[in-house]
Amino acid sequence: MKKSNYLFYLLSVLFISCAENESSISNEDHKIPKSDFEVKHDSLSLFVKSLNTNDTLNHYRGLFQLGDAFFISGTEGKILIKTFQLEQIELFQAKYTDLRDIHVLSDSSILVMGIASPGHIWKIKKGETEWSKVYSNMDSLVFMDGMDFWNDSVGLVYGDPLSGYHFILKTTNGGETWRRIPQQKIPGNLEIEAGFAASGTGIVCKENGTAYIGLGGDKARVLISKDYGDNWSIVETPLLHGAGAKGIYSIAFKDELNGVAVGGNWENPDCDSSKIYTNNGGQTWYLSEGIQDFRSCVTYVKEDTYISTGTSGTDISYDGGKSWKLLDSIGFNAIKINPDLNGVAVGSYGTITEVELK
Repeated sequence: MKKSNYLFYLLSVLFISCAENESSISNEDHKIPKSDFEVKHDSLSLFVKSLNTNDTLNHYRGLFQLGDAFFISGTEGKILIKTFQLEQIELFQAKYTDLRDIHVLSDSSILVMGIASPGHIWKIKKGETEWSKVYSNMDSLVFMDGMDFWNDSVGLVYGDPLSGYHFILKTTNGGETWRRIPQQKIPGNLEIEAGFAASGTGIVCKENGTAYIGLGGDKARVLISKDYGDNWSIVETPLLHGAGAKGIYSIAFKDELNGVAVGGNWENPDCDSSKIYTNNGGQTWYLSEGIQDFRSCVTYVKEDTYISTGTSGTDISYDGGKSWKLLDSIGFNAIKINPDLNGVAVGSYGTITEVELK
């Protein structure tokens, strides 16, 4: 898809300034305020700056930050860029393509992942005017859920089991080429087991070649690799499970030992076990206390603070995920908040907004 050189000039300026298995969109309505609002909670309050309600046909789930820029992907193949200083600009659009995840390398190369058949990964480099299709899978059952990278060279994409075993792709050249991890390197999948593409955050690559992938279905399990995705083990967790829509939707880690996972059931947000935490690198997971509604994304903020969000609201944990309190009843598909307490959240029906914890 070609765009004008002027758009890429804007992109260059922006970079310089920076130095489920859900097969369809949920019809759950988000509570969308018509103006700026603030909700006080303990020592922090959530400030949401005028949600964009004009673009009601697109649903946004992919969210990645590089410097001051937030890269957003969604339905109708849309990719947007938003900063705190600029209104969002459209970078890419491929009709009838649902781009569930996006990743930006430090050299300004952008990778986006289409969700379902045909499954594609596109890439574009700074200064180029045409996207390259770096991976294609024409299998009618392909369903890709998310991606993450350790560095500018090595990264992973995961999806629902395909051809009888877990689907994990690896790149070692910045996404130029991809290879599938062999079946014998991955524990066998259960009869009903898959990932979720609600926010593209069901996979996380951390220090020293460690990676985590959250799964759901018959059990809520976590795939773990300690060698940059070449070999995998698996652990069970106490998070909600037992059907195709139940399980782990998102994972975030503070460091190599301490992390949080959230999920539940997007078809029915009410549940009693949608949040878990670990303090030993994912080998053991414990149920959190406090609010337990379905959440599609969790993000680490700073110290022991995490934020999680989903269709029925947004929560905060001050103690590393051990306990949670409702921050507000407005919910998003994905959220990213920086250590300075500013961030961006995206959701269904055109929701793109700046958020701030005060």
